[in-house]
Amino acid sequence: MAKWFKILAAILGALATALAAFVLTVAPVDPEPLAVPGAFGWVADPDAVAEVAKAQPAPTIAQTPAGGVPVESLPDHAYLWELERNVTGQNPPPQNQKSVGSCVSFGTARAIERTLAGQRQGAPPVRLVEEVIYGGSRVEIGGGRISGDGSIGAWAAEFVKQYGVLERGSYPGYDLRSYSEPLCRDWGRLGVPDPLEPTVRKFPVKSITQVTTWDQAKQALASRYGIAISSSQGFQMQRDSRGICGPFGRWMHCMCLDGYHRDADGTEYGHIENSWGPDAHRGPVGWGNPSTAGFWARADVIDKMLRQGDSWAFSDVQGFPARLDWLLINPKERAYARCFQGYGTASSLESLR
Repeated sequence: MAKWFKILAAILGALATALAAFVLTVAPVDPEPLAVPGAFGWVADPDAVAEVAKAQPAPTIAQTPAGGVPVESLPDHAYLWELERNVTGQNPPPQNQKSVGSCVSFGTARAIERTLAGQRQGAPPVRLVEEVIYGGSRVEIGGGRISGDGSIGAWAAEFVKQYGVLERGSYPGYDLRSYSEPLCRDWGRLGVPDPLEPTVRKFPVKSITQVTTWDQAKQALASRYGIAISSSQGFQMQRDSRGICGPFGRWMHCMCLDGYHRDADGTEYGHIENSWGPDAHRGPVGWGNPSTAGFWARADVIDKMLRQGDSWAFSDVQGFPARLDWLLINPKERAYARCFQGYGTASSLESLR
């Protein structure tokens, strides 16, 4: 009997040692999935994306003048948030979709705001009503087919083209000066209220086009076109010393791709603005001193995101001309250009009509 007790004790001791080693190995793993502080809301639907894309005169940016600019001739970086910061002295304010799965409307709105900042150089920035894009994409374009939260990037792109966008402010019967979760949910179920549609239709985005590769993204960004990027790729919440978040986990999410940077060793990165407020991501913000609401990511990771197909660039009223903004790159010329900002510009979307 004593022999069996010794054998049992040896087995239990070995198990305890193995368990301790396992705990020591597993314990330091970063619990990132528990740290994600915001909602998602992108619905992957390749058929819906293909239907919208095939209806466009230029299905991808490769078929536009901007897509014809040789990649090797592009500048080494483009930071679209600078277009607004040069006017206001501050980065664009962070967005927060809060608990509603309305990320597609936020990524779309911010991408269009970036494009507008390039179109309206020197004018005060425009803030768009995300609730309109969310409801319009789901109901006016999607026909109410999604029962829960969420939308499709292609539907949002098609809505802003077919209908338009709305600037934040007060309208008869509607106070839209700030984002409202209840309103976002209501309009996501019911669509854009009929009394607002005539105003929305005054400001359509004239052209939309898919962005499906990293090179295409650089071409769009160098010509000052913001990109709504939708994918299942997740990221760490902690930025490293250069502002980079590594790929981690799965997010069904739409964000705004609003910049790129080529490092001295030739490695390329893209900047992604999130819609979870100013404090969701932690650490240094990196090149170009962007908002704390976003992060930098490796180009190869972004390329995989774009190849999922539901990412879109948005034009101004002139379509997609090639318009490389070298002032974004040359600090001396940028300072010179500031002397002329504010002349001959207007302060709202009315100036674009």
